[in-house]
Amino acid sequence: MEIDEIAARLLRQYWALILLCVLAPLVAITLMVAKQPPMYAASARIVSGSTVPASNAQAQALVSQIQGVATGKTTAANALKNAHVTRDVNNFITSHVSVAGLGGSQVVDLTVTDRNPRAAATLAKELAEEVVQQINRTGQSGLSTTLNAIDQEIVRLSEQHGVVATQAAANPKNEQLQSKLAGLNQVIANFSGDRSRLLIQASTQGLASVLDQPVVPEQPQSKALAQKLGLAAVLGLVVGILIAAIAETIRPTVPGARRVSRRLGAPTLGQLKITEMHGEQTPNLENLAVRLRLAANHADVSTIALIDVNGKYELADLAHSLELSLRPPGESLAARADGNGRDDDHDETLAFGPLMVKGRQLVSGQQTLHVYPMAQIKHLGTLSNVGLVVLSGPVSRVSQVMALDDLVTSSGWPILGVVGVPRARRGLLGRLVK
Repeated sequence: MEIDEIAARLLRQYWALILLCVLAPLVAITLMVAKQPPMYAASARIVSGSTVPASNAQAQALVSQIQGVATGKTTAANALKNAHVTRDVNNFITSHVSVAGLGGSQVVDLTVTDRNPRAAATLAKELAEEVVQQINRTGQSGLSTTLNAIDQEIVRLSEQHGVVATQAAANPKNEQLQSKLAGLNQVIANFSGDRSRLLIQASTQGLASVLDQPVVPEQPQSKALAQKLGLAAVLGLVVGILIAAIAETIRPTVPGARRVSRRLGAPTLGQLKITEMHGEQTPNLENLAVRLRLAANHADVSTIALIDVNGKYELADLAHSLELSLRPPGESLAARADGNGRDDDHDETLAFGPLMVKGRQLVSGQQTLHVYPMAQIKHLGTLSNVGLVVLSGPVSRVSQVMALDDLVTSSGWPILGVVGVPRARRGLLGRLVK
């Protein structure tokens, strides 16, 4: 199966479904975005300390730390309270607070969105201050706890050192006491060094602070309608094609008259317009009549049965028009004496006179060919010498095409050819055209 046939099978039969799947999310997204109030964004820039992260992983850890503090319920509630703004805390945390790092630095942007621009700026300011206080409080609390633990250990070791020093002074020749005293001195010196390093590190690292205070935004945030519509259209198209593919798998179709003729092993005789389907005489219908006479002479049949694969059309008017076009010259001219036909003898001779075939043999065009819809064939006295002309719309069911094969096998009637017809029009439009 070719790619163009797959596309034709999906688009010709299910174009309305695919179009609906594309338009439905577009309309829904448009209505949803139109109902959303304009949102304003205010940003505060925070520096977490003076130490630059050594890697992107450390920088991302700082961003995660600040985001965790900013989205805490206690921090958010304090910021809302200090800003004198009433908002749902959970919704504020999940939808209106975002944190983004600046590369691999220790600087982070804290952004707050709100429908009120002044409220957005105030909330961003208060939340940034709460985050800075929480980070500094956590760092200072950890430093104080560590220093207290070291001080307590130094005091304990100092007391123990005093007892051992007294014993060593009373017994200066006791080597064990002298060694223990030296060990205690070394441990006390190590703890004192650790305490000094912690104090130096805390003083050089610096505390978190707000570098840039948020300002009142003048323009609302973009609703990104174009991007949302594009994504919705792509998703709708994918869903539509998926549904169409499933439906096509369950009930396969054949797109176009040429592919139907290829399946039936018959030639394509032409393409009719909607007006010609209702009996209007046109040059195109005359050309189709020429091809039908050639096919009928080749198959040696005197009766043509019109059969619509999809069963959408009433074929009585078309059968009548084709039979008029297929009449021999004299009979056709008499039938056209009312002035509805053409009086050009040259055209009549070309269309209905002797026809040249291979070997330059003359095939008589005087034999009258009768054309009936398939539904009227059963009323004929004889069912011999009947040839089928298949009318195929833009899309035909595979099961209906296979049914034609069964009809040919059971009746022995040959298929003279396939004629393409337009999609059947229904409702008011179909009645107006008819």
